[in-house]
Amino acid sequence: PMYALEFNKYYYRILSSIKGIIMNSTHRIEVVPIKLEPHPNADSLSIIRVWGYTLVVKTKDWENTQIAAYCPPDSVLPDNPEYAFLGSNKRVKSRKFRGIHSQGLLVAAPEGSKIGDDVSGILEITHYEPPLPMSTGGEVERPPKNFCGSKYDIDAFRRYHHVFEPGEMVFLTEKIHGANSRYTFTDKMYCGSRTEWKRENDLNLWWQALKNTPTLKEFCMTFSGLTVYGEVYGQVQDLKYCGGINFAAFDLARRDGSWYNAEEGRELLEQFDVPCVPFLDKIPYNFEEVVRLAEGNTLVKGANHIREGCVVKPLIERFHDEVGRVILKVINSEY
Repeated sequence: PMYALEFNKYYYRILSSIKGIIMNSTHRIEVVPIKLEPHPNADSLSIIRVWGYTLVVKTKDWENTQIAAYCPPDSVLPDNPEYAFLGSNKRVKSRKFRGIHSQGLLVAAPEGSKIGDDVSGILEITHYEPPLPMSTGGEVERPPKNFCGSKYDIDAFRRYHHVFEPGEMVFLTEKIHGANSRYTFTDKMYCGSRTEWKRENDLNLWWQALKNTPTLKEFCMTFSGLTVYGEVYGQVQDLKYCGGINFAAFDLARRDGSWYNAEEGRELLEQFDVPCVPFLDKIPYNFEEVVRLAEGNTLVKGANHIREGCVVKPLIERFHDEVGRVILKVINSEY
């Protein structure tokens, strides 16, 4: 049984890594079934529900159609005549039509495609990646010796909300908009972005965040081999928060790549005064309540704007065949 547990742990860690790289739903354009529902405030509009997303469409455009290709928010469509209605900016965003948020866009499914197909390549639709400051460059170095972590990526709650069980206790934190980061100490201090380990440089964004957060370095040196994952934020993205270059932790991993349970990891970090992303709530799982907690203003001190969204995970770490590690994000519809 012990060997089976070890096998499952590493199998799911590899599975989670693979899904984060090539299977993230926000990077796919999937063919979905079409079912029109009346719009409560407009006779010419209808609502189509795709997983946990709601879309508002012109009824006449889809009333005789069985399937369509769903483009989630932040999809970028090619500059083709059929998408001229989007104007010069072909990035898909959430919009409100007669009081109902429309989360994404439906386009005609390619001929011969079927439900479940990823047609992003055929339609030449890509995923928007927000630009980062020049200070995110710099030299890359080798990973820490025996490092077992993987690329940190979180899939969409509205796509995979069914992986949570009704009434399961979940832990919700604010999703801060910045640059993903990771820090660990082995033979020396290591500092990384989502995909790279950065050689020490005072001009580099991630090293600046470490310098501005001395308790983070103290924590890493005390618990050699643990990896702190977090967000570098401030003068980084379009949500500026309270300025400067700041850090907030959102996850903690052991030497073998396994994750601390949500409360356990946060409590350990807070013992060393490592700043963490704002805590929103701990509740029995409920779809509507999770979506509600993604809305509203940020809880980051000194900031005065909306929150980007929230992150939800089970109170006790677990894995699921469809998503690997169970942790999902909800983007604020107003963002």
